[in-house]
Amino acid sequence: MGPKKGIAIILGEEEHCIASYLGAGQKIVLKDIEKIDSISLKDISRNAQRMSLCFSPRGIYSDVGGFSSISKEATTAHIRSTVDKIGLFKDDYQIAFAKIADIDDLKSKYSYLAIPSNEINKTDLIDEKEALVDMFCPIESSIASAVGSIDKNMVIIVYEDTRFIRIIGAKSGIIYYLITVNYAESFDAQADTVSGIREMTSMLQSSNQEKVQKIYYIGQGEINISDFEKHNIHIEPFNLSESGDPDAAAIVLFGTAMKPCYDFTPEKLHRIRRIVGYAKISCAISMVMILISVVLFALGWSNTIKAKAFEKRTNSAIYKSSQQLKELEDDYTSLSKNLDLTNINTVVDTYKDFQAEPKLQSIVQSITQGVPANVFITKIEVNRASLQEDMPKGRVVRAAAETQRTSHPSSFGIVIEGIINSPYPKSKEIFSCFIMTMQGVFPVSKAAYSHKEQFAEFSLNCEIKP
Repeated sequence: MGPKKGIAIILGEEEHCIASYLGAGQKIVLKDIEKIDSISLKDISRNAQRMSLCFSPRGIYSDVGGFSSISKEATTAHIRSTVDKIGLFKDDYQIAFAKIADIDDLKSKYSYLAIPSNEINKTDLIDEKEALVDMFCPIESSIASAVGSIDKNMVIIVYEDTRFIRIIGAKSGIIYYLITVNYAESFDAQADTVSGIREMTSMLQSSNQEKVQKIYYIGQGEINISDFEKHNIHIEPFNLSESGDPDAAAIVLFGTAMKPCYDFTPEKLHRIRRIVGYAKISCAISMVMILISVVLFALGWSNTIKAKAFEKRTNSAIYKSSQQLKELEDDYTSLSKNLDLTNINTVVDTYKDFQAEPKLQSIVQSITQGVPANVFITKIEVNRASLQEDMPKGRVVRAAAETQRTSHPSSFGIVIEGIINSPYPKSKEIFSCFIMTMQGVFPVSKAAYSHKEQFAEFSLNCEIKP
């Protein structure tokens, strides 16, 4: 994903403070802090960079209480009902809240801020049709987030600018109470600040049983920190780091970039952000589809090349086959014209005689099926019987000259030779059994037996008739 980046802005009346940032959470790095006018701000907001805005409200109310936690809508309605009973706002107002802790399954302890709706209209300083706003929060929330990133304890923050002194009771970025001292309405701003700090300390102790650990000062104005020591109040300046510059604008911009708990972003800006989010998802899906299309196109192109190669080989094979078929047709035509059918019956009879003759494989199979375990066949010979044996002596020469292939012999001779791997007289018994077995398959006309020391040799002459 990479580091997050955007622009943090402090909205003022005519002049605004702006800085770009990189990172997220407490690892945010600010750079290029500068002040710009409203025209430049609107031009910047038209760019695609995300913005986090904070503003300085003239009227703001903060409190803590137990409210319904069933849903966000139920919590909002419960808080709004409580604020309506107080009657602080005559006109419409907006609220934002942050959960502190769960009370039970239905209620939780919340901190909430309420601001008049006309205070939130400062979003018209940016281009509301094109700006991408991640956060729109009051300056008190930004200050509490910045201090909470360094000190997680309950603290009081005194923030001073040209118009207000803001006394903020906060813990880990969550605001518990707020007191605002207006320079224009205060007779003695320092005395009012001392009174506000003591009141804030008392409220935190009595209502929330929270003891204030430190009091921080941010800003620059009429307040002299050393004067508070006379009232037994120890205040120390707040720095983002031990060697950091206690610049108020940098602290507020840092807290704004941290995305504080209290967001007052109008719905129209939320809608733009959602549309941009959907557009990014759509672009991502489109890129995936384009990538898949490229892959499919590459595969299709490869298959097309292979198909063309196969088509070429097929056409070549078809052409070669047609040429061979033409040659066969020519040979058939030539044979048909010059065919001699005078001896066709003789050829057919010869083929029938050949089919009627015994097959060597069937002869070998018949012989080997009756061979005992210790008998090894070394030779099987099949001989066609001579025709001269059945003819008178005076007609031998003429018969040999006139006899055709269709006059097949009446019988075939079979010579079987082998070895009996047994000593005498066992070999003699085996030979006798083998003769009897063969007698049932092929008639035996002659038998020969020769005994050796550890084995015997034999031969059989058999006859087979087709």
